[in-house]
Amino acid sequence: MLALLGLAAGLIAGVRGGPLWLDEALSVEIARLPLSELPGALRQDGAPPLYYVLLHGWMALFGTGTTAVRLLSVVLVPVALLLAHRLGGRLGGRAGGRAAVVVLASLPWTMRFGSETRMYALVVALVLFGALALLAVRAAPSRTAVGLGAVTVAALLLTHYWALFLLAAVGLWHLPGLARRSAPSVRVVTALVLGGVLFLPWLPVFVFQALHTGAPWATPPALLDLLRTPTFWGGGADRWRWALVAILLPLLVVAVARRRPARALVGIASLTLLLAWAQTAMSGGAYTGRYTAVVVPLVAVAAGLGAVALPGRGAPLLTLALLTGVGAWSGVPAAAVPRTSAAGIADAVRDAASPGALLAYCPDQLGPPVQRLLGADYEQVLYPTLAPPQRIDWVDYAQRQAAADPAVIARELDARAGDRPLLVLKASRYRTFGGQCEALLAGLTDLRGPATHHFGREGTTGQLLYRFR
Repeated sequence: MLALLGLAAGLIAGVRGGPLWLDEALSVEIARLPLSELPGALRQDGAPPLYYVLLHGWMALFGTGTTAVRLLSVVLVPVALLLAHRLGGRLGGRAGGRAAVVVLASLPWTMRFGSETRMYALVVALVLFGALALLAVRAAPSRTAVGLGAVTVAALLLTHYWALFLLAAVGLWHLPGLARRSAPSVRVVTALVLGGVLFLPWLPVFVFQALHTGAPWATPPALLDLLRTPTFWGGGADRWRWALVAILLPLLVVAVARRRPARALVGIASLTLLLAWAQTAMSGGAYTGRYTAVVVPLVAVAAGLGAVALPGRGAPLLTLALLTGVGAWSGVPAAAVPRTSAAGIADAVRDAASPGALLAYCPDQLGPPVQRLLGADYEQVLYPTLAPPQRIDWVDYAQRQAAADPAVIARELDARAGDRPLLVLKASRYRTFGGQCEALLAGLTDLRGPATHHFGREGTTGQLLYRFR
């Protein structure tokens, strides 16, 4: 009960934690399009469609307000907890089910991403449902079970592409059984293959995305990033993250040593992370905490099994209580921290210039959260394309930045603004931009004279707002 209360407090804090940040704002702008336009928008964004279809329907019912759009994920959290209880119960009895719920509810990761307008809560629920479906596939030669497993596999692939690493890990885990022609392994692999077949209609878009989008904003991960993955599931300061790891990892070790079903959960989760890290390290892409949604539920259930395997009656309760306390103490304040400075920037824009002024964002990734708050009162454009700021076009992103000429774009902005004030929101050290934003400001200074500073701390790499006459 305490874990659920802590989770509820964390989710409430997260929902109220300031305006939508970049990814959330992009989610809303894409999902509000007519369904027929989603594939085209997602070709530019690089994501699969299922979550956006759900969010589209949700917004049709409840609107596009910040609280409304975040509540879709919040609603999915209890679903995930019920599925965790079911999976934990299947593998470890009633105590295992309860412990799985406590662990998943206590993770600051759950509080943070269970209150965000993104697909991660949906991924958690689908992974848990898929695990239950594959257990049913292994248990009996049922076409219904295989079909349900295949549909879940396809749903995962259509929700987040890191599901590819998870499903590859599941397949590799069953490879020895497949080599022996073990019937349960054959049925599991059959479900995986059929799920891939169901994914085929989306394959052309996926191939285009793989060739032209990716994560140009991310740096290739080092080995240390893989080793510190468990800290992604904590919250707040590093000491609290490591405190949670100090509780969680021993539970996983106990689970592997004393609970045979947990070995598959930990093994598949570890293999998934290894595959994800290897691919992003070698080929580019992002290795971030939110993408670990594909393994978080497996880790939570395994840790719950480890807790109930501790000796005596008091040790399991004490360990879970400690995990609950650390999770709530660090997770609730962390979830409440605003994820963007957009509110302060929007206020600064209004103070700096009257409606009708031209506002340029450099880099373009600064635009969507602020645009959502400013609306149509100001003309707003992105550097270097001068496109509207509602969405980001990630297609051949790095190549486009490399070809941009800040001096040319400064002249275009100057001509476009005319006699109106021209504002620039700028930040430094964004990958693929180099010194282009600084060069843009220098070009505008030559054209319009010195700018006045209206937001942010000068001399830092953070977001700075300037006004030219």
